[in-house]
Amino acid sequence: MKKFLLSLCMVLALAACKDENKSTEQADAKPVVKIGITLPLTGDMGSIGQVMKGAVSLAQNDLNTKNLRYNYQFIVEDNAFESKKTAVINQKFISLDKVDAIIDFASKIGLVTTPIAEQNKIIHISACASDSKVAEGKYNFIHWTQPKGEVERLVEKIVADKISNVVIFTQVDQATIEISETMKQKLTEQNVKFKEFRTNPGEKDFNFLLNMAAEEKPELYIILEYSPALDIILKRLNETSNNIPVTSIETFSFLDDKSPVEGQWFVDAAEVDKNNYERFTSYNQSDNLFAVGNIYDAIMLLVQSFEKAPNKENAVEELANIKNYKGVVGDLHQDENGIFNSRAILKRIIDGKPVTVEE
Repeated sequence: MKKFLLSLCMVLALAACKDENKSTEQADAKPVVKIGITLPLTGDMGSIGQVMKGAVSLAQNDLNTKNLRYNYQFIVEDNAFESKKTAVINQKFISLDKVDAIIDFASKIGLVTTPIAEQNKIIHISACASDSKVAEGKYNFIHWTQPKGEVERLVEKIVADKISNVVIFTQVDQATIEISETMKQKLTEQNVKFKEFRTNPGEKDFNFLLNMAAEEKPELYIILEYSPALDIILKRLNETSNNIPVTSIETFSFLDDKSPVEGQWFVDAAEVDKNNYERFTSYNQSDNLFAVGNIYDAIMLLVQSFEKAPNKENAVEELANIKNYKGVVGDLHQDENGIFNSRAILKRIIDGKPVTVEE
């Protein structure tokens, strides 16, 4: 009798294991959506890229709690904010990884991905892209506060502060040039005098340009530069500009050392809203939220599109049909060009941190 009961228990245990294995196999058998994500994890933008990578990890954790049609696999690669590396990574995503979508960061990188995504019919969302050309075609989208809104906010502040003469430093880059052109138009409309000086990527000696800029006797410097040029120009201005204020659109958020702009205001893109702020800062153990919410939202927009579409091939239509979306950066509105636009906000550097002062 004991042997019979023992044998019965073993049979039942084996059956239970088989059922459990079958359930696991069924869960694992769900089709997979692969999303390639290329970020600047090293180089001058490395600190920003690392917190964006944290947003990918947080999104994965959140998706693991949901009952979804697909399993989602994220393949994160470091492009060091270099166009050539991005092109190589994109070919890997397509040829080797067989990704269903690509997420990247900034206009410079997005413009590399756009034609590749369109040619291969792969959905591409670029976070932090100010150049509308990134969204050209059926398969390309942008999730970012666009230059027009940011410039309007900056010029509104300039007019409110009764500033009538400014100098603009603009690094030759797709994003900064588009911002600069929009800004000059808006300054002209408000009768604000301006002089622009353009610099080349990799340039490090700005003494001649700074001396010429000083001759304009500006009441405000607008610095549309990336590090390390941004750091060099700010240091020289602190030494020579007699406390003339400086401002920027977005780029002060890139600074590792924000002490040169302590107390200064600038305009930034929408960041993680108050309802999600603590969760994101705690997860990343960082107060730096630049583009973090945009990466997270881009993932969730893709997930919603793939889950709702009858098949993977139709996910792009579902994404294009999302006209309004409540993201972690607030309310998003997709325009006819495939751009998910968010609000521009006013920040001030306080105790070395960008603090929102007006939404």
